[in-house]
Amino acid sequence: MSDAPSRTRLMALVGVIQGERRAVHTAGYPLDPAKMLPGADVVVLVSDDDGPGAMLFRYTVHGEVAGDSWHPTVAEAQQQAAEEFGEALQSWEPVPDDQPDAHHFAVKVAYDRLNKRGHW
Repeated sequence: MSDAPSRTRLMALVGVIQGERRAVHTAGYPLDPAKMLPGADVVVLVSDDDGPGAMLFRYTVHGEVAGDSWHPTVAEAQQQAAEEFGEALQSWEPVPDDQPDAHHFAVKVAYDRLNKRGHW
């Protein structure tokens, strides 16, 4: 039995978004159209080790950062992703415990799966 705190590590692919993006992210604040970040292909949700909060990270299939945000709970982070991506957000999947870097794992999965669209 481990005394280590349990940490949530989830990922979800983002499919094609219909219409305009519901949320945009930029590098820095205030929002600057010249620093617009790319649209996300995958989101990674990681809960805090020392508290109830959770981070929602967004990446492209090439590993480019597409934004991040902190949320008070895992459920609120999932709700933000649902609002942001709508029906394009695929099912949440756990990042396997044997994967030390959830971000790298999620980007690789997104690259492998999304580049094979239409070849199923």
